[in-house]
Amino acid sequence: MKPQETKFTFVYNEIKQNILEGQISPGKALPSSRMYCERFHVSRYTINRVFDALREEGLIDIQPRLAPIVVSTKNTYHSSNAVFEILKQKEGILQVYQTFALILPSLMVFALQGCDVEIMPHYKQAMKELRLGYAAGGWRSLSKLAYDTLRIGGNSLFSELYSTFGLYNKLAFFTEDCPYFSKHFLQGSVSATRVIIDILKGNDSLAKYNQLLNIYQKLTDSIENTLNYLSETTPKCLTQTGLKFSWNPMRGQDYYYSKIVDDINLKIGLGEYPVGMYLPFEKQLASQYDVSLSTVRKALSELEQRGFVKTLNGKGTIVIEPDDTKLYQLTFNSGHVEKALRYLHALQLMILIIRPAALVAAPQFTRAELDELADGFTSSDSIYLADIFELIMKHITLKPLYVILSETNHLLEWGHHFAYYSSRKHTLSHLNKQVILALQLLSEGNAESFADGIADCYRYNLVCMKKRMAEKYRFHNAANIQVPEKY
Repeated sequence: MKPQETKFTFVYNEIKQNILEGQISPGKALPSSRMYCERFHVSRYTINRVFDALREEGLIDIQPRLAPIVVSTKNTYHSSNAVFEILKQKEGILQVYQTFALILPSLMVFALQGCDVEIMPHYKQAMKELRLGYAAGGWRSLSKLAYDTLRIGGNSLFSELYSTFGLYNKLAFFTEDCPYFSKHFLQGSVSATRVIIDILKGNDSLAKYNQLLNIYQKLTDSIENTLNYLSETTPKCLTQTGLKFSWNPMRGQDYYYSKIVDDINLKIGLGEYPVGMYLPFEKQLASQYDVSLSTVRKALSELEQRGFVKTLNGKGTIVIEPDDTKLYQLTFNSGHVEKALRYLHALQLMILIIRPAALVAAPQFTRAELDELADGFTSSDSIYLADIFELIMKHITLKPLYVILSETNHLLEWGHHFAYYSSRKHTLSHLNKQVILALQLLSEGNAESFADGIADCYRYNLVCMKKRMAEKYRFHNAANIQVPEKY
């Protein structure tokens, strides 16, 4: 099993990267330790250790009873060969912008529903910089305003994704250390800032979506033009080292036993471990997952608490029909409630990102692949949506988009909730019919309707799940989960 990243390590690396990439400018204070605790799901002790390590590296200054202040990193990071370092990662950086140009507009529009931009923490600062005119580093307020919007929208996955974008986009270099970009893109930054703020204030969701799509595409085009210019004017031909994009929404919570629970849960939901079947023995599971027996036992105990298996002395652990009483009791468990909310949030996210992903991938589908997929749609117990998702993933060439889709899908594998309910046959039947209809539309050359149809599958799943959680298990938080509309 893949080694875990410690809580200290991932928090330290992300805050350090934020400083080095210019997301927090020299002389500015870091966010409070309380905010970091909420963002990373760690204790204040961990955050204080991170602050101490950053101070030892000379990246921040800490004074009693004051927030840590970022120390200038120009001499250590923005060296004379900064252009060479950027060009080494040219393709990776461009893919980051291309990916977020596809998915950010829909996330922003959805997060803005019912939100007033003028009460956002960084709204006044952005307006002030708009009045004063552009200055180096002025992009930060607008970026923070976008983060505010995604964070206040209620789905933490959105703001986590945006923070990840900031780690990889190298925007500080382009806006502050690249005269070509400043001359050709930032010349109109004041009006662009006003346009973005006006968009965020708008009431028409479809208009906002199209306007944001246009702006993010223009930014992406400008980044591509800048990278091409730098390549042409840099004498030395550089070998691409790549940009390893990473996003793990379960960092700090992806314990070994949880991964085993998720995997076994998925296999039960997909029928690989049907009701009445005994799971492999504990020693076999320990060998399979490369963990200790105690870790396996903890995972099996968690599954038994959820009501999906039962351990019989001297016989082993058998898969059983879900116990509604136990599932109801889990709604009073804070850890389970957090996972259930994360599952619903992942459905929201998937609805919004699967459409552009399907549109990008669909033209690459071969007739042989579509015929093979159609031939496989014969079993009423199969989840056709999983098969079409696999085909979409096969043709995603943007690595950041692939990572985001993969991680979101992993969150949705938690429980495969609908597979456990008495209504699962009706639910699966409806979803399978939607997938078949979507493929028919694609065969007729209607890629837009195909993408809409796949998004509708996840939308239907979200509607069913929030209703069942709220009505059957009295999970009232589910009732507040909004279902994304079509843009």
